Amino acid sequence: MLKNSWLKYIYPKSLWGQLVSLLLLALVISQLVVLLIFVDARRIANIGFEQDRMIERIVGLVNLIEVQTVNIHPNRRIFNRFNNRELKFRLSRSPVQGRDDQPVHSAQLREILVEKLPDVEQILVMSEGVRGMMGMFQRARQPKITRISISLRSGQWLNVTRLEGPSSYTWIAPLLLTMVLMILFIILIVSWVVRRLTKPLSALADAAQKLGRGQDVGELAEEGTADVRHVTESFNQMNRKIKSFVDDRTKMLAAISHDLRTPITSLRLRAEFIEDKEMQGKILETLDEMQMMTEAALKFSKDSVSDEKTKDTDLESLLESLVEDYEDMDADVKLLEDGDRVQIILPMRVMSMKRALRNLIDNGLKYGERVEVDFKLIDAGENVAICIKDIGPGIAEDELEKVFEPFYRLEKSRNKDTGGVGLGLSIARNIIRGHGGDLSIANIVQDGVVNGLEARIILPL
Repeated sequence: MLKNSWLKYIYPKSLWGQLVSLLLLALVISQLVVLLIFVDARRIANIGFEQDRMIERIVGLVNLIEVQTVNIHPNRRIFNRFNNRELKFRLSRSPVQGRDDQPVHSAQLREILVEKLPDVEQILVMSEGVRGMMGMFQRARQPKITRISISLRSGQWLNVTRLEGPSSYTWIAPLLLTMVLMILFIILIVSWVVRRLTKPLSALADAAQKLGRGQDVGELAEEGTADVRHVTESFNQMNRKIKSFVDDRTKMLAAISHDLRTPITSLRLRAEFIEDKEMQGKILETLDEMQMMTEAALKFSKDSVSDEKTKDTDLESLLESLVEDYEDMDADVKLLEDGDRVQIILPMRVMSMKRALRNLIDNGLKYGERVEVDFKLIDAGENVAICIKDIGPGIAEDELEKVFEPFYRLEKSRNKDTGGVGLGLSIARNIIRGHGGDLSIANIVQDGVVNGLEARIILPL
């Protein structure tokens, strides 16, 4: 979903980051909704309070003018006592004129005034305009201007105009500060808890990555929640089974290869008593090849259980030293230069990796004229590719995968000097996969003609 979105660049990759981010988003949204509801509720309460104050002032002024036993003539000083920034009183011979946009509000306010002023003959109320978006949470919207006309016994009208004052939200600042502090404390506590919960998963991921690279992984501590402990227990069982399977297979292969030495030696001694020299030569040649295959199988089995330690290695330095060794032997092997190349540090078993690379370079020199070695970052810097190219005849397409099978030889003769025993590529792929990578080969085709072979190694950073 985030593959082609800019969100993929800011969206956390770790489980801890995702959980904390989702919690933070949920807290912010919920607090904003609560804040909006609270602000609107407070505004509505303020509106009711201001309306009660207005009614109280209107009733007080009307009573002062008409109910007092002493005839009080209203003057400017009396009106100044009742006037304020939002509320204005004045006497007129006619009622105030205006637009009534809120008849429901006008009727409710008139009903209250009639109840408070039962002796007044006529009361007119007009409400004009409405509030903005903050009124979306209330049913009856508050008008911006309210005009009220009350008939007096003298025949005059007491006209009242109420203007809605500006809203003040200064009280929100301490509330927002409280909310921010609460969110921070919740995030800190939840982060600590989530980190403790995900720590075993991180250890499990690291162990799985090391196991995929062929490194020795010990028993993981079974801690955390019940689900995490169950996963860790299953991983430990799988690790033990894999080790047991590899050890049993390797021991069996080593035992067979070792035990074959005795009958081969016995057959070699008996072959010496064969009088037919031609037959004797063929038998000894066959025994030599069997001996060579046995030794290669034994070496292959030992490489499968190499206890060499893994260490961080500069890839360019490793390849340079390897190429220099071939140059000292006058072999045509070159490491391609690239001025923009960055330093690449890989965790590897150096001796094993050197053997895999030598097998590939030797294979290229055997069947090609020269060998070129190159490496570069691929997959957005997540992996590194090592390419070993030779200028030669290439391989048939249907045999590109078969050559990795143990003891498979493209050279069908049984001459060890030309065909070998067919374990070089198998050993190389086995070592590279033990580092969590893979090895593949492909023909180099130019203008429809195969003029070489490329061995491509992919290793994770």
